[in-house]
Amino acid sequence: MIDLLKSGERIDYLYSDDLRIIQAKDAFAVTLDTMLLSYFAKEKIHDNYHVIDLCSGNGAASIYMAYFNRAHYDTVEIQNDLADQAKRSIELNELENRIDVHNIDALDAPQKLGKDKFDMVVVNPPYFKAPKGHVLNPDKKKAIARHELLIDLNGIIDVASQMLKMKGKMIMVHRPERLGEIMHFCLNHNMSVKTVQPFVSRRGDNSNLIIVEAIRNAASDGVVLRDAIEVHNLDGTFKPEIQKIIKQSSDERIKHHQKQKYYFYCLLCSDGSFYGGFTNDLKHRLEMHNSGKGAKYTKARRPVKLIYYEEFEDKKLALKREYWFKHHDRKWKEKFLREHNIKF
Repeated sequence: MIDLLKSGERIDYLYSDDLRIIQAKDAFAVTLDTMLLSYFAKEKIHDNYHVIDLCSGNGAASIYMAYFNRAHYDTVEIQNDLADQAKRSIELNELENRIDVHNIDALDAPQKLGKDKFDMVVVNPPYFKAPKGHVLNPDKKKAIARHELLIDLNGIIDVASQMLKMKGKMIMVHRPERLGEIMHFCLNHNMSVKTVQPFVSRRGDNSNLIIVEAIRNAASDGVVLRDAIEVHNLDGTFKPEIQKIIKQSSDERIKHHQKQKYYFYCLLCSDGSFYGGFTNDLKHRLEMHNSGKGAKYTKARRPVKLIYYEEFEDKKLALKREYWFKHHDRKWKEKFLREHNIKF
C-alpha cells in the first residue's frame, strides 16, 4: 500500500471502509459535490451500462459508483497528477477490470474514445467563469478545477452530447445560478434537461448546488424541479440522508460482506487458448484446474493462469456472463480482453 503513495499524498476512505482514495494535500480533496453526484448517478446506472466520467479528477466518482453495480467506467482527466492518482486508487481498490483512466483533454474525448457510445455521462465540471482580470487561485491545479480555463460549460455539454447514445443520460453537478445556461446549451446540443435536484444548506436558504439530468434526443418539455434537499442540521452536522450518502452504516457494511460472491473468470491455458468459467471461490477453483480436476478442457492444457474475473452478487448473472463469453469466437475474446487492458 505504501508503494502506491507519493510525497504529500494520503489514503482516505470513500463511503465504505472497503473503498480507498489517494489524495494530495495540495489539491482539492473529494467534496460533497462529488459524493452527491455519484450517489444520484448510480441510482440510474444498470450493470450493462458504459459510463464516462468527464473532468474526473482523482477518480472518486467512478470508484464510488462502481461499488454499487457492474457497469464499465471510463474516466477523463487532463491533469497528469490527478489521472495518476486515479490509476493508483483504482489499483488499490482492485477495479482495474472495470475502470479505465484516460489522461486526455475532455475536448478530445469524442475522437479518442468514441461518439454515440456511452449510456451515461457523469460530470463535475469547473463551476466558475474566468473573465479577464478575475483573480484566480494561485495554485494552478486548483484554478483549473474551479474555473473554466481549459473547458467551458458549452464545451463540456457539447462533448457529452457527442459521446452519448440515443436517449443516453448526462448527470451533472453545478451551481444553480448557471441553470439557465445549462438548459440553453443542452438544447443547442440536442439534449433536454429532464430533472433538476436542488440542495440547500438549511431549509429557507437559497439553493447553492444542483444536480441536473439531461437526455439526448428527448422532447424539451416535462422538466421536473424536485423539492430541495436539506444538507445540514442547525449545529452544522449533516442530515441523516446526507450521512447515508457519505458513509455506509455498520449494518449495511455487515450485510454487504455477508452476501455470497459469485465470479465469472477467464483462464489463459498453456496452449494459448482461453477458458471461461463460473465459481464462488476463485482461489480454490484455480487450484482445481491446475490439479487436473477443474474441467476436462483445462486438464490437458495445464498449467492455467487466471487473467480476468468479474464479481457478482447474483449467481444467475455470473452464469449468464460465463455463457455469453463462451459463445464468442477467439477474435472477439481477444478484443474483449484487450479492451479491459489484459495482456496475454
